[in-house]
Amino acid sequence: MRAEAIRRAKTGMLHDDELQHLILERIEEDGSFAVAAGRGRTIINVQVSDGEVTLTGVVRSAADRRRADLLARAMGAASVDNQLRVADEMPAGKRK
Repeated sequence: MRAEAIRRAKTGMLHDDELQHLILERIEEDGSFAVAAGRGRTIINVQVSDGEVTLTGVVRSAADRRRADLLARAMGAASVDNQLRVADEMPAGKRK
């Protein structure tokens, strides 16, 4: 089922909500984004409009930021606007 959804996404046949669900599901399953609660928490929000994906939230590292971008592209995003912020690069008062 997932392979079929990914194939449909890559050919532009998925609706935005289906693509969003597919990307969020894949992020949740990816162990590299999993962290202990309260410690370097990773929060990734995904919005899709006309196949174009916007990523917002906070990740632990630049590598996690890049990984989320690549994951969205691999799932069939037409383009990715990666607005994810790296926790270590944020001022102390804004890390939430």
